[in-house]
Amino acid sequence: MRYAGAVILLLALASVFSVRSAAQPRSVGGLFSFTGIDVSYQHQTSDSTFFEISAGIDLCGVLDGSAMYPGAKAGFSYNFVFWDHEFESGLLSTYAGIGFAAGYVRQTNGIKGPMAALLGKIGLEYAFRVPVILSVDFSPLLGMQIDGTAAGASLRMYIDGLSKAFYPKLGIRYCF
Repeated sequence: MRYAGAVILLLALASVFSVRSAAQPRSVGGLFSFTGIDVSYQHQTSDSTFFEISAGIDLCGVLDGSAMYPGAKAGFSYNFVFWDHEFESGLLSTYAGIGFAAGYVRQTNGIKGPMAALLGKIGLEYAFRVPVILSVDFSPLLGMQIDGTAAGASLRMYIDGLSKAFYPKLGIRYCF
């Protein structure tokens, strides 16, 4: 009897979240690029807007052998769908957005350290009638990085955020 209040509260919360998830589709999946691998979560907030949260490893210098360990970064973007077209097999959409990113990364010139940046995003995605989305996007980062050496720390431009922005990120997501 003393747990009845907690059970009722849990059932009420579960019903609110189940109604909310039916009204706002979500997806989770991976983004793959020559610059890194990310895990991504998207949440649709309306018919024409969604946000995306991603976290992953930054492979700058690891693939060419100049670095032993990858970096890590995370990002958030708020995106707007500005064109879509429905086909028999699914929905093709184009989107763009803005957000922020942070992490501990290495640049091509060997500088490694914490980074913070503004994130831009432009992309194309195809949502199939089955719960799968395929996407390709470009995500430039405009930011700064702290270069910590034995002589002291200095603030530098995060050049790889712009120079490697032309590498596309290929995504595959599961919708639920």
